[in-house]
Amino acid sequence: MEKLLKWIDTCSKLGAYLSAFSMLAIVLLILVEIILRSLFSTSTLISDEYSGYLMVGLVMLGLSYTLASGSHIRITIVAARFKGRTSQALDLLVILAALVLINYALYHSIRMVQDTFAYGILADSISETPLYIPQVLIPIGLALLDLQLVARFLRRLLSLPIP
Repeated sequence: MEKLLKWIDTCSKLGAYLSAFSMLAIVLLILVEIILRSLFSTSTLISDEYSGYLMVGLVMLGLSYTLASGSHIRITIVAARFKGRTSQALDLLVILAALVLINYALYHSIRMVQDTFAYGILADSISETPLYIPQVLIPIGLALLDLQLVARFLRRLLSLPIP
């Protein structure tokens, strides 16, 4: 069980690193755009589009690590009223509800990517980027979040410490 939980945490950290890389790429892309416009009166013509794609990667790939590190916003007004087994049961119920929602979103995001790929949909821009490429970041991020929710559920069920 520990190996599985450690593997899930490693996947979350990998997602966090890729998320950080996305942020760095956005900064570099905008910096290049500023330099090109200021010094050479030209443009990449794709900086805004690709910054948007990278922003999707930044958010989606960072979700699981955010959960693992306890940084998601939690509304504890109800949970604070319970202690012991009741608190644990409530937490397990909330995690199960989150798993249902995330798996629903994961299923439909996979379908979206499949449809976009099958129909060969391209971005309506000068780059004509195949849209399945940036869209694939959505199910990857949701799958990582799903794994982290499973790890959290197992830790809570087995009364293991949640990092």
